[in-house]
Amino acid sequence: MGLVRDRTFARTFGAGGELDAYNAAFVVPELLFDVLIAGGLAAPFVPIFMKLRAEDQQAADDFARTILTVAILVMAPVSAVLFVAAPLTVGFVAPSFGAAQRALYTDLFRIMCFTPLIFTVSIALGELLVVKRRFLFYGLAPVLYNGGIVVGTLALGGRIGIYAAAVGAILGALLHLAVRLVGVVLSDFRIGPRLAVRTAAVREFAALMLPRMAGAPIEPLTFQFFTNVASAFIAGSISSVSFARNFESVPVSLIGVAFSLAAFPGLSAAAAVGDRRRFVALLRTNVLVIAALTSAAAVALFVVSRFAIELFLGGGAFDAEDVARTSLLLSVFAFSVPLESLTYPFARAVYATRNTVLPVAAGIVGLVVTVAATNALREPLGLTAVPVGFGLGIAVRLVLLVAIVAVRVRRFPQLAAEELSRLA
Repeated sequence: MGLVRDRTFARTFGAGGELDAYNAAFVVPELLFDVLIAGGLAAPFVPIFMKLRAEDQQAADDFARTILTVAILVMAPVSAVLFVAAPLTVGFVAPSFGAAQRALYTDLFRIMCFTPLIFTVSIALGELLVVKRRFLFYGLAPVLYNGGIVVGTLALGGRIGIYAAAVGAILGALLHLAVRLVGVVLSDFRIGPRLAVRTAAVREFAALMLPRMAGAPIEPLTFQFFTNVASAFIAGSISSVSFARNFESVPVSLIGVAFSLAAFPGLSAAAAVGDRRRFVALLRTNVLVIAALTSAAAVALFVVSRFAIELFLGGGAFDAEDVARTSLLLSVFAFSVPLESLTYPFARAVYATRNTVLPVAAGIVGLVVTVAATNALREPLGLTAVPVGFGLGIAVRLVLLVAIVAVRVRRFPQLAAEELSRLA
């Protein structure tokens, strides 16, 4: 559906100034949402919930309700502040925009300030679906989100232009929430407000969340930096980088993210009882499968990059120059597919042991390498310095994560065989 969305954008708007403004308008809301909610929730919630559930189901459910309530209370005022501060952000995101693009950026930014609050509820419910292993409802959410954007663009694009995509984003966010809400309602969990913040579980959650929050901006900052770099090139460069990255992320999401997410509850359960053998076996299996599948996907993406871009995006307002520029970027981004995919199982493995500091440190080092490499290469390589810098940063991050997991596994506590049998 992400590719269908991009095809719709390319055919409707082309890789020009309007779509550049739309893509840039996502940067700050996504950055703050990732810092405050998505990044902070994802790493510590599942391991803590699994540990609590093994001891007391009611305590686990109260913990989940408390986290959901706090997340909403945090994100609501942040969304309001973003709406007011929209014009102040353009200098940070795309300083090269002219007056007309700045005005368009501000309007789109304010429309999309409604989506972080909707996603806050949906992300919290999504973590519950992960621990309940209801992956169908979890996985349908992004499909419906992109579907909403496509519907909004096709239905309203001829009348309100690029604003239709922003309206579609709100529709998609509501669909994203709705399907996850259905999944949770069909489970044994009962949604309700709760503010039991003075518990050991919430204190541990806060202690694990804070380092993860510090690391959450890494990916948004990376692509904000790429947006800044691309804005110095010809109009449409930001959109070309965004399109190429979206294509590259398809096998990463379908394989790396999906396998790692499905393994996360198992890794967390094994870590909770100190079962090193099970933990290592599950991680090894996922790493081998992800490596094999994504390596094949990278080769295929490199070979068919021009054909894929022309097939999915070419035509309409997306002309031959746009196709050539975007396919070149995609062919270079393809080398990052297995590297980026493998960061997910190793990062989840560390999170399962209830440590969020070390993956963040690896991510920060990777970001520094990405920025340094891109800046060093932008003059000789032009716009292709973006995917090259991205790949180098991801490679460094992966090496560090592998080393961290190796150290954590060696220190993994072991339970006696009879204790494991009793817990099982």
